[in-house]
Amino acid sequence: MKSKKIMIICLVAVLALAMMGFGFAKWSDYVKFEGSVATGNVGVNIEAGETTDLGADPNYPPGDNWEGKDVASCTVTTECNTTLVVNIENAYPWYKPGFSFRINGLGTVPVKVEELKILACQDPKGLGNFIKVADWEIHVVNPESHGLAAEDRTIASDSSNASWEGLANALKYIQLHKDGYIDVSVNLYIQETIGCGCNKRIAPQDANFYGLVKLIFSQWNEVGPGPAA
Repeated sequence: MKSKKIMIICLVAVLALAMMGFGFAKWSDYVKFEGSVATGNVGVNIEAGETTDLGADPNYPPGDNWEGKDVASCTVTTECNTTLVVNIENAYPWYKPGFSFRINGLGTVPVKVEELKILACQDPKGLGNFIKVADWEIHVVNPESHGLAAEDRTIASDSSNASWEGLANALKYIQLHKDGYIDVSVNLYIQETIGCGCNKRIAPQDANFYGLVKLIFSQWNEVGPGPAA
């Protein structure tokens, strides 16, 4: 009987404590999740290369500088490592200036060439119609990176794509990794005449042409071919 009384007293005490807001501690443990996210970056810059006019003017057939004259000039420089500036002075029909440049991969995220876009053009006398592409060459070098093997390949123009459009199409979708580079060389020439018959025109004298072209790179997984990821 005494033990029953003690049990009843204990039960009453427990109920009383529960009603007063007290409870019993229970064993527990926990786990937690921690993490961080860091983004990479895309980046390229451009370096000026050499020109083919380092002395006697190069000529495109039927032009022939057999006398070794140095009449015209072609120079190539860069501004702020983002803009290539090509200046051709005192040009004449069949003059064949050439220049080269290098695009360096600087970012930790691979990029692809998305587009070559003409942003501006000033050509009051129509000189641009007589500026032709003789040939071009692209040399792509990428280190082993991001699960892809090292790359070293050359793309050269032929008679079917020796043009600005052909160069733009060849550059499109080329991938560039950190510490990789793309070397591009272009040879131009001034055509003497275009058209025929009554529509025949001769290259203008005392003419100036200005063009601004932008080469756009974007992160590799959002540039074709194929649907964007």
